[in-house]
Amino acid sequence: VLLYPYTYLKEMKKTYCLLLLFCCTILHLSAQLDTNKLNKYFTALDNNNKAMSSVCLYQKGLYTYDRAIGFADVSSKKKSNVYTQYRIGSISKMFTAVIILQLIEEKMLGLQTTLDVFFPTLKNSHKITIEQLLNHRSGIANFTKEESFRTYMETAKSDSELIHIFEKLPSDFDPDSKYNYSNTGYVLLSMIIEKVTKSSYGMQLMRRICFKAKLADTRVGIKINTSSNEAQSYAYENKEWVKTTETDMSIPHGAGNIVSTAKDLCLFIEALFQGKLISEPTLQKMKTMKDGYGYGMVIMPFDGKQFYGHTGGIDNFQSMLGYNPMDSTAFCILGNGLNFEINDMAIALLNAVYNYPFEIPTFEKKLLSVAALQSIEGIYENASIQMKITLFTQNKKLWAQASGQSAFELEKVSNLEYKNDAAGIKLILNKEKDNSIRILTIKQGGHELKFEK
Repeated sequence: VLLYPYTYLKEMKKTYCLLLLFCCTILHLSAQLDTNKLNKYFTALDNNNKAMSSVCLYQKGLYTYDRAIGFADVSSKKKSNVYTQYRIGSISKMFTAVIILQLIEEKMLGLQTTLDVFFPTLKNSHKITIEQLLNHRSGIANFTKEESFRTYMETAKSDSELIHIFEKLPSDFDPDSKYNYSNTGYVLLSMIIEKVTKSSYGMQLMRRICFKAKLADTRVGIKINTSSNEAQSYAYENKEWVKTTETDMSIPHGAGNIVSTAKDLCLFIEALFQGKLISEPTLQKMKTMKDGYGYGMVIMPFDGKQFYGHTGGIDNFQSMLGYNPMDSTAFCILGNGLNFEINDMAIALLNAVYNYPFEIPTFEKKLLSVAALQSIEGIYENASIQMKITLFTQNKKLWAQASGQSAFELEKVSNLEYKNDAAGIKLILNKEKDNSIRILTIKQGGHELKFEK
C-alpha cells in the first residue's frame, strides 16, 4: 500500500490532505529495472500534457533511473532536463530538521529549549519547545492558511516583519496537546538556526548538508531564473500550461525555500540514512512518529514496506521524496506542472522497482452508448454531509455537478469507472443485480464518499 501523506499539497495555498491507496502482493526487489517500460510511462504523460516533471530512482548507492519531461519554461519552449532545479516546498522541512538536530548534537540547542529564548513575544512561547516545533505540536497557527497570506506572499518580507505577523496569530491549542501541520513552526526553526549559528540559513544549508552529501544543485531559492536551468510552475487550464504565482522565498524560509533536483534529493536522503549527516540515535528520534509525524519526516507505506521522507508543494510545484532503509531505495518526483496524480507516478516508479505490474496510461477518450448514459443519469445524495451530485449527459458525454458548484465533464475509464484528472476525481458506479445503478463512490484527495441515487 502506498499512502501518500501530501503534507500541504499547495503548501502555500491549500490544506493538508491524504492521497491514496494501491495494493499488490509482496515480491522481492527486482534485480532488473524495466527502464524501457518506465520511459513509455513517462512519455505517455509528456505527450498528453499530464506532467512536467523530473523523476529519479537511487538504489544501493547507484542511480538506476532518471528522467525529465515537459518544459522548464513554456514561453520559450525550454525543455527540462535531469539537472533542472525545482522548488521543493515542504521537503525543505527535512533539511531544516536535520540542521536543528545537528545543533542539538553539538549542544548548541536542546529539544526542550523553549521558544521564548528567541521569540518571547509569541503566544505561549514559554511553553513551546524545539521538539514541539519539529513535530508540529506547538499550537501556533499556520500563517499560510490565513486569508491575509495571499496579499503578501509574492512580496519580500524581513524576519522582523514575519515575526510581527506571527505575533498576531492565534494559538490553536495548548502546546503538545495535539498535532496540526504548521509552516509557521518551521519558519521559526530556520530563524533559530540563524540566531544560534550567527550566519544565514543558506550558509548553514551549504556547510552542514550540501557539502557533506555532495549536493551540486541544491540551495536556498531566490527569484526564478529559467536561463539558469530553473523551472517555472504552471497550471493546466483550457488545454494549455498557464504560468502561476511565484512566492517570494523570504516568506517560507526553511519551511519551503529550497530549490533542488530529483538526483540531489536522492543523494540527500541516502546520506541522511547512511549516517553522514546525523548520528544513528538521532536518526531514530527523527524517524519516531507522533500522530503520524516525526522530526520533519513522515512514513509512506508501500506494500508492507516503509518509505521515510516528505512531500511538498509551493505555488504549482509538487514534490515527493521517500527512502526505504531496508533495501536502500530512494525515489523522488519533482513537478512544475501536474495534470495527473503525483501519487500515481510514485506508484508506477515503485512498481517498477519491485517488479510489480503497472499500466502505461493511454488517455484515450472512450465513448458512451446512449443506453449506458441513461442508466447512469440522476441525482445522488450523501445525507450525512448533505451534498448532492447530479450526473447528466450532454452531447453524448457524461457530466457531474455537485451542489452549488460548476459542472465538469467525466472521462470513461471503464463501464463502471469515470474520472476527471484535472480535479483529481474518480467516480465508481456500483451495479445492482438487476444491472441498475443505485450507488456511486467518489474518490478525491484520499477521501472516499458514497452517494445513493
